[in-house]
Amino acid sequence: MKKFPRSAYVHIPFCHRRCFYCDFAVIPLGNKIESLNGNGSKTVKEYLNFLNKEILSIKHKSPLSTIYIGGGTPSILNPLQINDLINLFRENYRIDYGAEITMEVDPASFNEEDLHGFIKAGINRFSLGAQSFNNQILDQAGRRHSRQDIEKSCFWLKRAYEVGLIKSWSLDLIQNLPSSGFEQWQEDLEKSLSFRPPHISIYDLTIESGTVFKKLVDLGKLSLPNDDESFKNSEITNSILKKSGYSRYEISNYSLPGHQSRHNRVYWSGLGWWSFGQGSTSSPWGEKFTRPRISKDYKKWVTEQCEIKLDPSLLNQENIYKELDEKIMLGMRLKEGINIYKLINEQNWDDKKSKISLKILLKEWDRFIESGHLIKRGNRFFLSDPKGMELSNPILVSMFRWWEKVS
Repeated sequence: MKKFPRSAYVHIPFCHRRCFYCDFAVIPLGNKIESLNGNGSKTVKEYLNFLNKEILSIKHKSPLSTIYIGGGTPSILNPLQINDLINLFRENYRIDYGAEITMEVDPASFNEEDLHGFIKAGINRFSLGAQSFNNQILDQAGRRHSRQDIEKSCFWLKRAYEVGLIKSWSLDLIQNLPSSGFEQWQEDLEKSLSFRPPHISIYDLTIESGTVFKKLVDLGKLSLPNDDESFKNSEITNSILKKSGYSRYEISNYSLPGHQSRHNRVYWSGLGWWSFGQGSTSSPWGEKFTRPRISKDYKKWVTEQCEIKLDPSLLNQENIYKELDEKIMLGMRLKEGINIYKLINEQNWDDKKSKISLKILLKEWDRFIESGHLIKRGNRFFLSDPKGMELSNPILVSMFRWWEKVS
């Protein structure tokens, strides 16, 4: 019998406006939002109504050890709405004692009173989307907040952590944004470290289709760091954070001891998770399912879930399992890497296919071991840090090519 999912992701799609690099399923509502009563409140309440229905539609409920409320901008919601959401899980799924309950917050979308309201509702870990401390860079990225907003938010979170009101908090930055040169990036890192967040996420900028940045790139109007500059930024990131006591436990994530994100490790470890909300992706039993990204389609889907039948991916079926290529891809993001022999044995291939397939993959990976990008210790393979973690794509591409041949 498969283990029931113990983690839930909840997508709150509302934003004040869409950032220039963002291709997420979000609903921009403008700068003046009052989610309980006032601007945007009708849209928010209607969405939460359908979200609650979806959460209650699950048949195989089990106590949760992690909940992650992401977006969008969840801190647009009022603390009372966050309280109602967490109580829905508490009353219908149950929440483990000591569970990690994370909420993404955006500078300038909440104040210190809101923060304490979120904590009272049950949030014990926050992820602050700073992206940069430079006002010019923030403006060019379409962000609404300023350096001053970030500094105030960091101060509130740091104080809440130090007095024991929350278990942890994370600061998120985006590396290689337009106008973010080597010196500016170092300043961002040093400013971040001045607040000593227990967890830091460093995401590389990616240019996604349909975004403002993609249009500017196509027009030749966006200046971005070249590959050498990007790698130099990555090297200094790794060096500065390691010297400051942070461990790189995943390609994009660093933490002080005891502050790894328990929720995100569920994804990378290949375990099952629930997911709720417009555009979100769940994988409770191994098969992924992404909900509609458009509001009217999502609401129609929720109605069908409740009135007709659940999507098959949400049912406990013994024949569903995660594809080996995905297990390898996710596992290789982690510091500890993967036991490739164990993963292949779990495929239920016959001995001949297992041996031949493994031999082909290991031969393909020999060149990455020789170049120092990949390390083999016993039965485990993992990316070297920083070289392998910064240049992991060739290794993963070779694996996907191998998978196409043997699957």
